[in-house]
Amino acid sequence: MKNIKNYSIKAVAQETGLTMFVIRAWEKRYNAVVPKRTDTNRRIYSSEDVEKLKLLFKATQKGHSIRNIANLSLEDLQEMVTPNQEDLNNSIEPKAGTGTNDSDEQLNLLMKAIEELDSERFEKELNNASINFSQPQMLELIIIPLMKRIGNCWADGTLRVVHEHMVSVIVSSFLLNLKETYKIPNNAPKIIFSTPIGQQHELGALVAGAAAASVGWKVIYLGTNLPSTELIAASEKLNVKCIGLSLVYPPSDPDLKRELSKLKSLSSKVKIFAGGRSAITYSDVLKDLNAKITINLNDFKRELQELTYE
Repeated sequence: MKNIKNYSIKAVAQETGLTMFVIRAWEKRYNAVVPKRTDTNRRIYSSEDVEKLKLLFKATQKGHSIRNIANLSLEDLQEMVTPNQEDLNNSIEPKAGTGTNDSDEQLNLLMKAIEELDSERFEKELNNASINFSQPQMLELIIIPLMKRIGNCWADGTLRVVHEHMVSVIVSSFLLNLKETYKIPNNAPKIIFSTPIGQQHELGALVAGAAAASVGWKVIYLGTNLPSTELIAASEKLNVKCIGLSLVYPPSDPDLKRELSKLKSLSSKVKIFAGGRSAITYSDVLKDLNAKITINLNDFKRELQELTYE
């Protein structure tokens, strides 16, 4: 007789990589699984429920909208997540039902919460977006455009520093949690993310870190404002393959150019990536370092995939 195993919602979260918030939302909104209830009304999930949630998670990571796939069978979901040529092309085009109009509406709700300094509503809307959009779409359609909107509003004076700080705390936590949902093998290639001295904006580094984790890299985040000598020491100690730097503000800082030039003593085996709105203003020193300036997140992920097996 087959052994039937039951799971608590906490155990399901550990098995699948989904948060308990998302699991409950997928049940309530889309009827993805229907767990049994104990006498005390606690959820109890079957092995089949767990398997379905795992497959749904994999499918959303490939770009499928949960609203379109929640009621598919295990067989259909398994076929959906089987690697094919589309995966090799690393496409994350929005699927039907979760497109630009939906993301614009979600961005407007997020911006409204920011303008009103309503951190609770902002966090709630961010969680709602994570339910309705796949993980690649969250980065491409929500997080990155949101950062650009905030940056523009901060530059033109319509948002204050306090607004940016509120967003930074919540989004940073969200991105770190997102990175942790990927199960990375111990022998995966390693990449450090940080910002150099004078660069205090960390969201770009965290977005790139989540993207790197999504293609199988072990991500080590070292925070902001890190001296080049410390980056070099960390890369040697941890035996990393790449370093990712986020350069946002200020642009064309002579002191930062001198600081970046110290990375010339970095091992030639370590590849440097630089991104962010100010990266291009440091192109001369980055060229001397044989660093790659990445503007597009998809291009960055493809570069990492190519480096994985070198």
